[in-house]
Amino acid sequence: MTLDTPTLFTCLTVAEIAGSAILLLFCFFWNSRGNSCTQSLSLWSAGFFLIGCGSMLVAMRGAIPDGLSIVTSNALILAGAALRRSGLAVFLGQKRHFGVGAVVTLLWVALCFFPPFRENLVARINYLYSFLILNCLWIVWMAFRDNREKLRSVRLLGVTMLSECAAFVWFVLHQNLHTFPDYLSSFPESFMTVYLVTLLFSSIMTFVLPPCMVIERSLLGFKEQALQDALTGLPNRRAFLDNASSWVADRKSEEQVYSVIMLDLDRFNSVNETFSNAMGDAVLRLFGRVLKDTTGENAMQGRITGEEFVVFLPGADKEFAMLTAQRICRQFGHSCQEASEGKLLVSASVGLVTTHSGVDLERAMEVAGRGLHKAKQQGQAQVVAMDLTPGGGLTKSSRIAGFSFLRKKVA
Repeated sequence: MTLDTPTLFTCLTVAEIAGSAILLLFCFFWNSRGNSCTQSLSLWSAGFFLIGCGSMLVAMRGAIPDGLSIVTSNALILAGAALRRSGLAVFLGQKRHFGVGAVVTLLWVALCFFPPFRENLVARINYLYSFLILNCLWIVWMAFRDNREKLRSVRLLGVTMLSECAAFVWFVLHQNLHTFPDYLSSFPESFMTVYLVTLLFSSIMTFVLPPCMVIERSLLGFKEQALQDALTGLPNRRAFLDNASSWVADRKSEEQVYSVIMLDLDRFNSVNETFSNAMGDAVLRLFGRVLKDTTGENAMQGRITGEEFVVFLPGADKEFAMLTAQRICRQFGHSCQEASEGKLLVSASVGLVTTHSGVDLERAMEVAGRGLHKAKQQGQAQVVAMDLTPGGGLTKSSRIAGFSFLRKKVA
């Protein structure tokens, strides 16, 4: 089989129909897809099917009426291209804009009833390919601008569509520079070989990449679940240690200040025994929300064990860490009272330490844990701030601060 234009065109048509079937089968058998992924794959499949049918009718030009090989074929290609763009939009959570493709397709059909347009090859090509070029650029724009998850497969799709756009521009330029009596008369030209090879590569990539996008998103979701506490939505111990340790390691030579706050709910087991485990879970979720709401954007929170939590405050001195700890405890106490109409009084004890990035995070957490142990011994709603030497050694003196979480004014 020689690499001539008719052969390439046939391969392109077969690839588009096959791509539609492959995407449909993947959509049917992949169980971990979400609703948006299912809709996206369905639209991509439908788009490829319409483009493949349109290409098949183009290949039959001269053997079937022009109404099918010109009007219907290109209408199917326009609609299919619009559906592919809508498929990516659905996947990325953007508006589908089905109306754009419908208007362009209907306008094409209407113009074909106008003889000066229908009989002018260059006019038809410029209309058709102007939309195809803009559609490709729209997909490229979404792939890089709206790809909030930073999926590599979506970026690769953007690069692929950019190559397809370049092929369309290449084709339009040659069709405008040369005067061909009809579309099929341009087939023997060498530029058609380059054009069709590029389109064949793009078609193969664009029916391979949508399933890759779905798989990559699923893997990303599994990774997030592995690093997230299912009950509170906070990072789990592993995720917290990775994030906070990275901050400390990156600034080890600079010796920037940071604080670690360890928190434990007081007499939490009595909540489960008195009100039920469901109430205990609700209290833990509430505490997780309080941590997110009161510690700022730069803070890193995590759930270490059952009712033990930790907060990492980059750049925070001892005074700021103390105020933050008190604010957390007071806000949590008031939130519990409001949520239970005064029936549930739950407090938290705190151990904290402020040091610099020359001291390992594990050492800081160990010392903060000692402070938490002392706070628990002091009673309820206590904050114990531990002091470290510049080398990371524990000093003999500890600053102990007690407060009432029932105070109305939150620090």
